Amino acid sequence: MTPEPEPASPPESAPPPDAPSSSEPRPTVPCPACGEPLVPGARFCEACGAAADGTTPEPAASTSGTDDPTLDTSLEFTSGLAVSCEKCGGEVGDDGYCTTCGHRALEPVTIVDGDMLAYATHRGRRHHRNEDSAALAVTAEGWPVLVVSDGVSISPNPHLASQAAVDAAAARLGGRPFTGPEDLVAAVSDAHAAASAVPNDTDPSWTADGSHAACTIVVAVTTPSEVHMVNVGDARGFAVRPGAEDVPAWSVEQLTTDDSVAARAVAEGVPVDVALNLPGGHAITAWLGADAHELQVHVSAAPLAAGDMVLVCSDGLWNYAPTDQALGGLVTAALPPPGEDIPLAAGCAHLVDWANEQGGADNICVALAPVPGGSGQIPGSPTTESEEDA
Repeated sequence: MTPEPEPASPPESAPPPDAPSSSEPRPTVPCPACGEPLVPGARFCEACGAAADGTTPEPAASTSGTDDPTLDTSLEFTSGLAVSCEKCGGEVGDDGYCTTCGHRALEPVTIVDGDMLAYATHRGRRHHRNEDSAALAVTAEGWPVLVVSDGVSISPNPHLASQAAVDAAAARLGGRPFTGPEDLVAAVSDAHAAASAVPNDTDPSWTADGSHAACTIVVAVTTPSEVHMVNVGDARGFAVRPGAEDVPAWSVEQLTTDDSVAARAVAEGVPVDVALNLPGGHAITAWLGADAHELQVHVSAAPLAAGDMVLVCSDGLWNYAPTDQALGGLVTAALPPPGEDIPLAAGCAHLVDWANEQGGADNICVALAPVPGGSGQIPGSPTTESEEDA
């Protein structure tokens, strides 16, 4: 039997986002667009974002990006525009639609390159807008900060919630000395407050019903010897390490803990592949926003060594590689082998492209950072006052 989420306390007029609203079993209804089972009470499909009644919302511009002042946002760029329709081969017009068959072409991947840390994001093939957001920052010591948030599709203004959350978390950590996990918890608290302040009555894709914007989050700070992470929801964080000696491969270890129906099933002994395919298996049981439960943050840490990396992402990537072994194989295929120079921005974009090639059923966001040097100073980042004095 699939475990049910803990009861929440949103307005009585609306079920909590991404969670079944009743403990009574309900017949599953397939999404009219992709055929995946709809979460009971949902007006949008969690798998592809389509409206449950079969209507198609107007495309909305993505607001994913970073406003963190510690990084040069001029480094944001996009991959090449599609010039021919993947469906019929016709010419793609300036509006992004095929001039022959009307099929909507994929927009370019948005990439932010911070040299020693980077992220890439895309709306995927089925969602009408990108509700994932990311931010990059560095601490006062020069240690990389990665933040990824996934907007909850069955809530109003999820794209605004995720953007507000990553901006708040990056602002809390960027440019400040990192003192430990309590800083990360404080960053999530700020992100929760920011997401909770997002208006719930201005989303053209959502009829105001008393529910509020919601999102998930994962935050990572990488020091020269370890990584510290926090998360709420099902955005994940991983340690990426060289494989066995003399083997040109990467191994991956998930460090975060999912808040989801599937994760509860796995904890009770259900195999991962079975749990993820249960009705409502992808429904989350914790999130940020005004309708959320009392905030409970998962805190984790792991040792790292020179040559290791940290990867954080939304479920738009890991849904296609849900185990450490599968994601390790993907990272090995997508990135240069251990010991070689790794173009992080290109690596992130490659992982996003791969997820789109698998179907792009959800928005996709991937961020990468290597372990900083022994001094804790990322090359090219500002020198701290203490180091100048030294």
